[in-house]
Amino acid sequence: MADLDVFGWAADETGCGYYRIALPMQGLTGLGHRVAHSMKMPSEARDNPATVIVGQRVCKPEPSKLWQLLAKQGRRLVYEIDDDLWNIDASSPVAHEYFARPEIRANLQRNIEAATAVTVTTEPLAERVAPWNPNVHIVPNAIPDWLLDHQPQQRGDGVLTIGWGGSATHQMDFDQAADQLRRFLARNPGTEMHCIGNDYATWMRIPQDRARFTPWVRNVEDFLRAIDYHVGIAPLRPHLFNQAKSALKALEAGALGIPIVASAVRPYEDYVQHGVTGFLVRRDHEWAQHLRALVNDSDLREAMGQAAREQARQHTITQTAPLWEKAILG
Repeated sequence: MADLDVFGWAADETGCGYYRIALPMQGLTGLGHRVAHSMKMPSEARDNPATVIVGQRVCKPEPSKLWQLLAKQGRRLVYEIDDDLWNIDASSPVAHEYFARPEIRANLQRNIEAATAVTVTTEPLAERVAPWNPNVHIVPNAIPDWLLDHQPQQRGDGVLTIGWGGSATHQMDFDQAADQLRRFLARNPGTEMHCIGNDYATWMRIPQDRARFTPWVRNVEDFLRAIDYHVGIAPLRPHLFNQAKSALKALEAGALGIPIVASAVRPYEDYVQHGVTGFLVRRDHEWAQHLRALVNDSDLREAMGQAAREQARQHTITQTAPLWEKAILG
């Protein structure tokens, strides 16, 4: 392995690892930097004092020991975190229990304090970590440039697909919209629901002949290619954890030319242009109202999808890479 300018130390190989480590490293490569990324730190990165280490939510005991050692050596360390891990809801029991452990919370704080800089996705998250490290850089999520030219493989038989994709950590969000979505599908026979990653359609008791399910797609780019909705949905409960999230679902859908119907919670309020790139839901009955408008009007879907795609052009990794460069390399 050649001498590295930057090593991205990923916490996982799924969505967070892709959007906050792998894709940013790709962006830095485009700017001429020598980079690598992995969940395991190679000796070439660990032992080279010139290599900047970007560590994603480092908090487990052994990685934390290494992080603290590197900090004592005067290494440039950038702590990357994209969720409010201090306010995970109990409806995600595994993550809630893990990040509530006193030793894990202590490691999070110490490792943030030891970092040269911190990168986050949103302003609320910056406010969360700033007391431990004032050198916080807000670097919004971005999408790969190729997505803007990808055409989703939508059904063309007259059935309109309402879609969502994500992990099994969104029960509290679907609690907000389940009744309205179930009624909408029951009253609009020319529609179906497609869930990717976690089968919330079955959880909402939507009939099997009105729903499709694609199991968890580990590779993010394969997941993006699996999106085939005509209309995307993004329910989000107004919870403290969610206030710090990004509008990634709206950004992904928009890059594919798909309008979104999303909860009017901060991430989407800050991104979705109501009536232009999608709709924001402020009252329960508006789920059906906005979905019906898009399902029944192909011209509106097309216009909103085009506007959403134009908006997404400002949020590619090529556009965002200079922000990563400034945060990581100073």
